[in-house]
Amino acid sequence: MFFGRMPSSAGTELLARVLLTALSLVLAGQTLAQDRHPLEPLDVSSPRATYDSFVSVMREIEAGYLSYRASKSVDGEGDIRDALVRARALFDLSDVPPATQAEVGSASVGYLFDVLVRLPLVDPGTIPGSDVADGDEPAALWHYPDTEITIHRVEEGERAGAYLFSPDTVARLPLFHELIIDLPPVRPTAYSNWRAEQVGFTGPLFPYDLIEALPDSFEVQVLGTPVWKAAVVFLVWAGLLLVILAWWRAVRRWGEAMQTHWRLAIKLTVPAFLCLAALAMRSAFLPQVNLSGPFAEGVHIWDSIVLTAGLAWAAWLAIYLVVEAIVASPTIREDSYDAHLLYLLARVGAFVAAAAVLVTGASDLGIPSLGLVAGLSVGGLAFALAAQSTVENLFGGVSIFADRPFRIGDFIRYGAMSGTVERIGPRSSRIRGADGSLTTVPNADLAKLHVTNYAAREKCLFNHVFGLSCKTTPADLEALLAQFRDHVAAHPMVETGPGMPRVHVVALGPSSIDVEIRATVATADWGTFLNTQEELILGVMRLVDGSRAALALPSQTVYLGRDRGKYVAEDQARAAPGSISVIATGVPDARASEVKP
Repeated sequence: MFFGRMPSSAGTELLARVLLTALSLVLAGQTLAQDRHPLEPLDVSSPRATYDSFVSVMREIEAGYLSYRASKSVDGEGDIRDALVRARALFDLSDVPPATQAEVGSASVGYLFDVLVRLPLVDPGTIPGSDVADGDEPAALWHYPDTEITIHRVEEGERAGAYLFSPDTVARLPLFHELIIDLPPVRPTAYSNWRAEQVGFTGPLFPYDLIEALPDSFEVQVLGTPVWKAAVVFLVWAGLLLVILAWWRAVRRWGEAMQTHWRLAIKLTVPAFLCLAALAMRSAFLPQVNLSGPFAEGVHIWDSIVLTAGLAWAAWLAIYLVVEAIVASPTIREDSYDAHLLYLLARVGAFVAAAAVLVTGASDLGIPSLGLVAGLSVGGLAFALAAQSTVENLFGGVSIFADRPFRIGDFIRYGAMSGTVERIGPRSSRIRGADGSLTTVPNADLAKLHVTNYAAREKCLFNHVFGLSCKTTPADLEALLAQFRDHVAAHPMVETGPGMPRVHVVALGPSSIDVEIRATVATADWGTFLNTQEELILGVMRLVDGSRAALALPSQTVYLGRDRGKYVAEDQARAAPGSISVIATGVPDARASEVKP
């Protein structure tokens, strides 16, 4: 981002000029360093103050660079970069993406200084300053005489009221530099082309002896950066990505034998290494190699993309890791409602966290967060309208998790179907039928149905109606009812209490005397209930078989023919007790016939 190889002198006169200028700049830089407080910001209270601040900080940079050229050191590099950071603060970079503001600001410093040393001196008294009438402010805009270089007052934001070189000036400085760089400087300067020094500048990691030993072809610029720098950065990034890829493959192989939460924990190291690589390149290596021009901007954008992607990936895995760690604890069963609710929250939370990181990263690349969120909102609305059923199913799943009408493993009846619940997902639930078939039911539909959860009951109800023959006498019926009560109450699985079990005659039907037996079986297991029910029914049949009563068998008598007088009366007289007579007409000359099952 800053300086490079010192050009050789063309003659004794030029060399003497450079040395004298260097000496004066060193003295000026020392004086400035002594007069200025280390924490004192540059004065930007007026156009004159901003202009003077730029000239002063450039003298400090020149003095520091001459010392750094004599002997490379980490401290010397740090002093130059600190001064450069202060110089960047004199430019309004609000139109520049945050990811490239450092590069653009540093380049603007070199461009502007090269331009100013070739422009005629301006009378400081003609620049609006703070010496205006009381209550007045300096002009909001000042143009350097006979140029389009502008210092303007910032009207809003964190730096409102400060006078800075305008965004339009920042954007056009490369063009101004190209138009004027071939002219000779009209002011003293240690180097005639400070921008060229910036392009070639390197940190202490790259000694000047090593750089000067490179062939001249390595100094050819690619998008504003010497080709050797571009090659070094490309190779380092390629090596880092290959190492991370190899680690990712190893992690996938090791994770196959691990529990889910440990597998996620080791997977989390991959995006962590990716973020560390991006941060190391940004803070340690790239300042040493010092890229410039559009290539530097592209590398900074790439570095921001890698860092953002790594953070989004890490956020996604971290949320799932927390959920899996909670589910793996002994307090929560993997097939419980809480576990499935946590999984659903993990899906939603991971998406929201990753999206938040991506929106923040996009803002760093110059994509306005507000516009991006608004665009996502409009796109999300359109997507929601197009995927209305999916959203409805998602909320249906949330309502199922909230109400908890059933859980995994429960046998339920939903609508006209029944089965065992195997999975409750964010969009649908899977239910295994008694025949082994698997039915996928959308959560929205399932939330609207009447669901009977047989697994949630605490006991089962035995409720059957037995039809006895109409020939059963009242005395025999009373005795049989008493035997039924004793038989049911004596079973160990039947609960006894006030009014239970109940055995009563409930109806006198057309072909039977209906007796209802109602009892509560103390078990929630369906198989146990079926066994108990079987024993009770068989006992009732044995009691009926040992008495003078009989179970009623319905019968039918069907009469066919047009004659509804003589035959009907005769056959009704012969019909067996308990039979049902049905008369059908419309068939000529047909005799009645009795049909029994």
